[in-house]
This record gives sequence, C-alpha cells and structure tokens, in this order.
Amino acid sequence: MEKDLFQPIKEYFENYGYICDGEVNDIDLYMEKGDECVAIELKNTLDFKAVQQAALRQKITDYVYIGIVKPRNLYSSSMRDKLYILKRLGIGLILVSARSGTVEIAIEPIVSELSSFQVRNGNKRKALSAEFQKRKTRSNTGGVHRTKLITSYREEALLVLNALHKLGDEAEAKDIRALSGIKKSTSILYSNYYGWFSRSSRGVYRIDSSGFDALKEYKDTLTLLINE
Repeated sequence: MEKDLFQPIKEYFENYGYICDGEVNDIDLYMEKGDECVAIELKNTLDFKAVQQAALRQKITDYVYIGIVKPRNLYSSSMRDKLYILKRLGIGLILVSARSGTVEIAIEPIVSELSSFQVRNGNKRKALSAEFQKRKTRSNTGGVHRTKLITSYREEALLVLNALHKLGDEAEAKDIRALSGIKKSTSILYSNYYGWFSRSSRGVYRIDSSGFDALKEYKDTLTLLINE
C-alpha cells in the first residue's frame, strides 16, 4: 500500500533535517529544508502514470522523487529502461524494503546528460548503423509486429538459398559460396537458422521443403537482391 511507504520515507528525511508533511496540495509527501522544497510521490508500481505525475511536480518544486516498495525485478531489462528514463528526467527514486522498511535512495533527482549514455552505448550505435548499411533492400514496414523482417542476415541467407537452387537444389558448400558471393555462406548453411537447408553429406547441402516455400515467399525480395 502507498500509505505504508509514507512513514519510513518521512522519518528518513527528517533525520536529515527536513520538515515533512503529507498531502500538501495533493503531493503525497512534501518537505522543506531552508529554501529547498521536495515532492515525493508514493506509488505501488513504477509506471508511466507515476513518471508523468512526478514530472509535473518538477514545475513547482526543486526536487522530485518517486517512492515505491523495492521490486524483485530491480535488475530486469524492463526495470533498467525505466530507471534510464528517470535519470534522463532528473526524477529521483526511493526504494523501501517490504520486510524491514529500510529506505534506499536508488536514484538522485539529478538530470543525467544524454551524451554520457551515448558514450556507454557506442558499440550498440555502431551495430545499428552496420545493420542498416549492410541491408541491400528497404522493404520493411515500421510499426508492425509478428512480421518476418528483412534483416541483412536474412538477405544473405536468401542469396545462399537462391545460389543453391540455381545449382540444382543440392551442391557443395564451396560452390554455393562462389555463386552466392556470400563469404559466410557455409556458416549460414550449417546454422540453418530459418530451417531452409539440410546436409546431404560432408560439405554438401540441399534445400528442404521450407526452403522451397521461402523461394516463393521472398520472390520479390530476391529479385531486388539479385538486381541490386
């Protein structure tokens, strides 16, 4: 319950010299220390509504925190994304232990510059650009879900599939590599990520039924790739 968060957080800040009270102009916990004023919104979960409300409190107070019960999924991917947003907005986060009532300041209400995150994620940026540059076609539609995307890997796999088809649907890996022009064609054949291939014998591969289906399904994409 949100009200169970009030007392431990109030006592925590009172120990640092803040004068606190609850429900001041709809702010769950408001406090002052000298000229500094702080708002704390107490929430059951850290969701968009909580972040929105906290951001609006920034208009009228110096610092804003969101107080929640310490979640079990604190280190999950979804939780890390939420913490990133709080850091970018300069909204603090207070965690209260459900067992002991111990208060922990997880994030200080200080805006983290975007550049610091961009530096840390430099490799992801390079990977993003590399994937974009490697793609030969531009046929994906943004905003769709549960749809097979044409990635650079799928493009290469299609070229390998097409080469194998031209070689009579069964051929040696070296011949497939030579005709397709894909350096990692043997790895694509061996990994068989899409289930299009099967190995006939050592170094020899053939097209499976799903591969023939793919030749029909991606006919237009193959045309673009071959004529690129």
